[in-house]
Amino acid sequence: MRPRGEPVETVVIGAGQAGLAVSYYLTAFGSEHVVLERGRIGESWRSSRWDSFTLVTPGWMTRLPGLRLPPGTAPDFATRDQVTAMLERFAAGLPVRTGTDVRTLTIGDRGYQVSTPDHHYFAQAVVIAGGGQRTPVIPGLAAGLDRSVQQCDAARYRNPAAQPPGRVLVAGSGQSGAQIAEELAAAGRDVLLATSRVARVPRRYRGRDSHEWAAELGLYDESAESVTDPGEFREPHPVLSGARGGHTIALQQLARAGVRLLGRLVAAEDTKLTLAADLPRNMAYADQRAAGFRRAVDAYVTRAGLPAPPPDEDPVERPFATYPDPPEKLDVRAEGISSVIWCTGFRPDTGWVDVPVLGADGAPAHVRGVTPFPGLYVTGYPWLSTRGSGILYGVAADAARIAQHIAAAEARR
Repeated sequence: MRPRGEPVETVVIGAGQAGLAVSYYLTAFGSEHVVLERGRIGESWRSSRWDSFTLVTPGWMTRLPGLRLPPGTAPDFATRDQVTAMLERFAAGLPVRTGTDVRTLTIGDRGYQVSTPDHHYFAQAVVIAGGGQRTPVIPGLAAGLDRSVQQCDAARYRNPAAQPPGRVLVAGSGQSGAQIAEELAAAGRDVLLATSRVARVPRRYRGRDSHEWAAELGLYDESAESVTDPGEFREPHPVLSGARGGHTIALQQLARAGVRLLGRLVAAEDTKLTLAADLPRNMAYADQRAAGFRRAVDAYVTRAGLPAPPPDEDPVERPFATYPDPPEKLDVRAEGISSVIWCTGFRPDTGWVDVPVLGADGAPAHVRGVTPFPGLYVTGYPWLSTRGSGILYGVAADAARIAQHIAAAEARR
């Protein structure tokens, strides 16, 4: 049976926070549209987060339009289930079609064609909402690892009990890697952490949460156009945790908790692992970035004449007298390593986009969410317009601008 066809003014692809926010504003503008979601509302939050996952941003940073949470439902650091419940409430009354897997997006004489297994949508505008960090990046060296070692990634990790008996190697010490390593160690598992070059900030400093200071300093409102070093767009978020009320995570703290720190994993051949001799540099970089953040806050407090407690330090950041000197070669069998968890980042999931708008990294080319193809937009991506674009703090502003752009174009037709 041939797929049915349906004309619609705008198709929004993805019912996470970005797609729902666009839908909210399109609804307010009276613009006809439909939101297509491959799974359930907020599917990535449901199926690509571990069981104990919490946001690292405090509740006040969740800024979705029109969302009024009842008292007691906006915790400092929301859990995975609280986020999905929030998105369910937000989606109420919006034209969302769940369980609708978009297979292709093409462009033709009738505008854009969005195809699912049993349906075609013909639209004048399409919003690619989310998916910017959906597909785990697994380094090619993973293929050389002995097959006796179970491999998974941060999106498939669930809890310590789900890992096979034996030692666990976590590859990557960004937010996911550090938090997962901490959870595994707290559960009594033997953990090795192959570190990476990632910044760290204290959870709280001079009486306030670090995100509160960052927002007041304007860091999340820094525009993409103002960035002079393209490498900054690939810089991971500083390591923090929202678990147990929120706390600082430092590599030295993990080491004191029993996690064995290693350099970056650079090669795997059967049971043999090769690691870079960069652990001291990785630890020094994290320490330097934390110190730099404190200096920025101190300067701001002095400049603005703010009342604030004196400078303080988090005990978990206490440095070692000397940095560890881990081996550069390991044998997984000799070490008893039974599983590896890849926490090495994510890339866009855009294989279904059959419009020549994708760059080499799979992300659509755009300027503040507007692509070179009239009527094709993107939102929910990191650095879409500002540093805060890819998180719940900044998604609404981008969504409002995109929806306004669509509504204005519709009015001109």
